[in-house]
Amino acid sequence: MTNFEYMSVQQIVQSEQFPFSLGQVRNFLVMRHKNGLAAAVRKIGRRLYLRRDLFEQWIESQSQSSRGGRP
Repeated sequence: MTNFEYMSVQQIVQSEQFPFSLGQVRNFLVMRHKNGLAAAVRKIGRRLYLRRDLFEQWIESQSQSSRGGRP
């Protein structure tokens, strides 16, 4: 069994590892079906959680796509 780490929106905003504001994270989540973030999101009840490893991969894919896929 694999252990995944899930983070709430507040944990992401408060984390020093991620440079995102609350508004930015909320926008990412609202647009998750269009921006590709949906794979990292888990909805439990009314709350949304992000799987940390998939969220970090998504961030890296955004920086690669903004450069046109070039290293």
